[in-house]
Amino acid sequence: MAVFILAIVLALILGFASHRASVCTVRAVAEVMSSRRASMFVSVGRSVLWVWAIALPFFWLMPSAATGIAGWQLTGMAVLGGFAFGLGAAVNGGCAYSTMARLVDGDGRMLAAIAGFAAGVLVFATLAGSNLVARPAPSPALIDTVLPWSAALAALMLLWALYEAVRLWRTRDRRARLVDLLLASRYRLSTAALLIGLPGALLFLLFGPFGYTATFELVIEGSLGTRPWPSVTRWVLLVAVLAGMLASTVQRGSFRIDWRPRLAWLLNAAGGALMGFGTALAPGGNDALVLYGIPILSPYALPTYAALAVGVAIGLLLMRALFGMEVNVETRNDTFIADTWTRPLPPASP
Repeated sequence: MAVFILAIVLALILGFASHRASVCTVRAVAEVMSSRRASMFVSVGRSVLWVWAIALPFFWLMPSAATGIAGWQLTGMAVLGGFAFGLGAAVNGGCAYSTMARLVDGDGRMLAAIAGFAAGVLVFATLAGSNLVARPAPSPALIDTVLPWSAALAALMLLWALYEAVRLWRTRDRRARLVDLLLASRYRLSTAALLIGLPGALLFLLFGPFGYTATFELVIEGSLGTRPWPSVTRWVLLVAVLAGMLASTVQRGSFRIDWRPRLAWLLNAAGGALMGFGTALAPGGNDALVLYGIPILSPYALPTYAALAVGVAIGLLLMRALFGMEVNVETRNDTFIADTWTRPLPPASP
């Protein structure tokens, strides 16, 4: 029971930090395209390093734990799934993290995205049931291949973690109390990487994969009878992550209900459908790839995440070409400031 309570606390922290930092792969790609900066991608990389900072010393102490960890095969379908997810995330205006964060903020468009997600999973289940699409194939993760160097890698990651923790503490706002830092309206991206990566690593070591995109996909397929329902643990962790995000928006005072349907919600539904189809095909969204796919060296993870980023970029270009919509992402001093979706102004009348 104590371990289960710890897991809930870790999931709450993960959700709270994700919301406070506004981490999002769509924003990461848009930042590169609009400002030629990669602050959010660097934060994603730091999250992976924090997972390794916990996992590699653990595997060094318990090498048997790294043996037999399951990943997924690298296939064309997996890469296509990543691309579809990224394309859908761009059309939706948010990836897995951002969709759930905006939902708890009261953004009704994300309800359309979630409905579309369910429809995308339904399409996949129908095609898979007719043998028109192959389900993802399990494959051993490659993390055990680094076991011969686990001592050196564990020492290296612990030194990096110590350096990063000291750097974050020394560069904090010295005028703020600790409680002020914890309740800051926005977290630095580096701080969020720590508060996402560490809980993510511990949850993975305690309970295995728990990504909420994959969990939601299992919920939908379970209701269709095409796959078993997810375990109670995965349900509880999913709810706890959402609760952490909700606590963040309520404490910050950013909760604003906007559930009046609009025609533009069709774009969110379409984007959500691509995200649901991609999640089932890959499997998993960007949360699954970052928090355990890439850290455990699952064969499909890096190519699929790269395809996801390409899908986001192409989706943003299509949104600009078809609807005249552009997004500009501003980050400053390792902090997300704002993303602004703009339309071109109509030509001035003569």
